[in-house]
Amino acid sequence: MATLDHLAYLILIKGKSTNLAPFSYTQVIKHDPPLFTIGFAGGFSSAKDTLANLTATKECTINIVSEHFIEAANAASINAPVKCSRVKEAVFSIEGKLFSTQEFESRATPGKKTGVLAIVEGLRFWVREDALNEDQSLVDPAIRRPVSRLGGIMYGRTTEAFELPRPDYDEKQRSKETEGLIRPKVENQ
Repeated sequence: MATLDHLAYLILIKGKSTNLAPFSYTQVIKHDPPLFTIGFAGGFSSAKDTLANLTATKECTINIVSEHFIEAANAASINAPVKCSRVKEAVFSIEGKLFSTQEFESRATPGKKTGVLAIVEGLRFWVREDALNEDQSLVDPAIRRPVSRLGGIMYGRTTEAFELPRPDYDEKQRSKETEGLIRPKVENQ
């Protein structure tokens, strides 16, 4: 499963209308079943088309934005008609259905709805063939080249990945590498 803490397109189809919107708040949260979060600004009462369509149709497609089409992703934030069920340029896409939503209220201004979290279950996955490893279990970040929105108009690239094996406590204990690692809690810890 690829991590989705990157910029994504969210596509929703309601009747004859298609809504395409870039999203910064997209994340995979579980692998079985595959669940993804999408964050929306504002509440249900002031929902823009994407949130309104998602709650009405309960279906969407999440397309991960890659570096080779970041300009197009940025242009998608303009209010323009787009007719597609998946972004052709996307190296990785997920078709999903709405699992649940949760609306949030401002802590600073009680009563003001400030956001909605949508959880989407991934039903079908599409990965460009050249982006998969030999046993088709991982997507190569050097080919996917996902882009993340860092805030404002600042973006970041992910082009490399590295593996970091999880340590095994029993194995470390046998080699005396655990000495001094576990200590009793101290006050105010």
